[in-house]
Amino acid sequence: MNQSRGHMWDAAAVLAAALTVYLIAHWPALTNPYVINDDVRQQIYWMQQWRHPELYPDDLLTEYARNYVSWGVQAVYYPASFFIDPVQFTKVVAGILYLVTAGFLFGIGLRFGNRQAAIMIVCIFFFFETFLRKISGGLPQSFAFPLLLGYLFFLGRNNMLGCSLVILLQSIFNPYVFILCGATHGIFLACHYGPRAFMSVRHMRMARVQDGGLAPESAGPKIQPRTVTLAASGSIAWGRLMAVHLPIIAGAFLMVWKYAFLQHAAFGSLLARSAMLGKPEYGPQGRYELIPGTRFLYEVFRPWEFFLPVHALGSLAGCVGLALVILVVCWAFTRKDRQIDTSGFRIFYYLLPASVILYVVSQLLFMKLFVPRRYLEFSLNIFYCVVLGLAITVAGQSIRSLGRKAFLVLVGILAVIGGLRNYNIGIYDYSAQTPLYNFVRTTAPASLFAGPPELMDNSVTFGGRKALVTYELSHTWIDRYWEVLKKRTQDFFDAYYSDDPETILRFATNYGVDYLVVREDDFSPEHLTKGRVYFEPFDSQVKNAVKGRTHFAIMDRNAFPPVYQNEGIRVIKLNGSLSVNHRHYGSSTLCRDLLPKSPRVT
Repeated sequence: MNQSRGHMWDAAAVLAAALTVYLIAHWPALTNPYVINDDVRQQIYWMQQWRHPELYPDDLLTEYARNYVSWGVQAVYYPASFFIDPVQFTKVVAGILYLVTAGFLFGIGLRFGNRQAAIMIVCIFFFFETFLRKISGGLPQSFAFPLLLGYLFFLGRNNMLGCSLVILLQSIFNPYVFILCGATHGIFLACHYGPRAFMSVRHMRMARVQDGGLAPESAGPKIQPRTVTLAASGSIAWGRLMAVHLPIIAGAFLMVWKYAFLQHAAFGSLLARSAMLGKPEYGPQGRYELIPGTRFLYEVFRPWEFFLPVHALGSLAGCVGLALVILVVCWAFTRKDRQIDTSGFRIFYYLLPASVILYVVSQLLFMKLFVPRRYLEFSLNIFYCVVLGLAITVAGQSIRSLGRKAFLVLVGILAVIGGLRNYNIGIYDYSAQTPLYNFVRTTAPASLFAGPPELMDNSVTFGGRKALVTYELSHTWIDRYWEVLKKRTQDFFDAYYSDDPETILRFATNYGVDYLVVREDDFSPEHLTKGRVYFEPFDSQVKNAVKGRTHFAIMDRNAFPPVYQNEGIRVIKLNGSLSVNHRHYGSSTLCRDLLPKSPRVT
């Protein structure tokens, strides 16, 4: 009882320390509504529609984002949207998930039979930036660490029902973690129950032979009644085992239903590797580097890039730091007097092989299981965190001479340092254009804006109005959807950098654009020669088209008088005499036909 009570106090201290880290690290976001995770602008922004149904009507990007976000995440945000703005609620969700992650890590650490080691693992967790970087934003990927750790927590205790229920939750929150834990669980069942299954089948066959009086002399000694009883009880045990795994079957059904049967066929399908080859939008200068991808060894060492001060002090400091980490780990685990139970590593015997296998399979089934990196980065960050926490505990054996209070004070100090280490991780300040967002909110709710895609992300999120193209939702790996977005992006830049006013007016008419947002710096010679206009292939296209040009029609105040201007940003109203038939999607048949009427899943 005393030990259990001590673990409860330790858990409370760990959660308090994790809360301290989160509050320090994300204080700018908690005190400024315009400081958020960048991906909130593609996955959460549209949920404001639940509070204000008039927002984003008949919008392609909103429908795509709604279809893209998992059911579980929507189920978390929907009831909360009646009380708090979803964009701001992301900060609450991220904080809760960070605490849950710390709690599960502590629980896993206790399996090593050393309470100080369990606490130290959580302290090391404070210094791995990847944890908070992934959790920030309250997105589908934010649930990956807590759900994976929840599964490992129950697996370490051989709680099959707990494992099954967590995997069921994964199916509605994060598909690639569901696949990862499903494979891990399959390996566990094969290793743990495979030999038993073989013996049970053998006993059952021998029992049937004996009961039928058909046992040949070569069949060995007669089966005693106790053996038959064991076989019968074994069948009952197997039935119970199958019953506790029914949630996993339900999760698999939900995965197929969501990602096969209920997918909008109109958006298209994932592109094959062959379709990406030779196209710059899939290369290093593209929207997301999918070709050629990263190498396995780089992914193995990548978690240390966000633990060691590589970005601040350089790669040499990172290499020296990694060498010291390896030395400490090797020395600690070769000590004979280490007071930890290494059987706690058992969960990784199943997780790490599953991670490597899925990394290889996802390379072969290119994009079908999403990017290969996802199957290594979550597993390795957890593994490295546990290993380093244990190694430091063993290396600092003298720390055991500290009393409980002194040790908890040390944890508090590490929490403060960890919070400063993670300060601003995973969040960005978009408050510079607050006056623009205030103006955007004064326009009609159905207004359609066009402008630099990166700026449109913020206008959509904080201004609550539709955009023709945004950077965050320019997903290049869905064929028909990207076909439409690519055409929109090309047409926008053709109009934006045109020297002919009629080109701009035709663009506005074709797409039903009400307002065009202009960033004056985009037309400076330095930006158009040395800067980056946008990701490829648009960057090269624009620079080739405007080479040597100094006149741009949109900058003519007489032809296009701004209705808003502040700090180098102009907004031009373009829809004075536009045809109503061209509203929302424009004249493109593909755009109008892309979204058939279908029930919305919230």
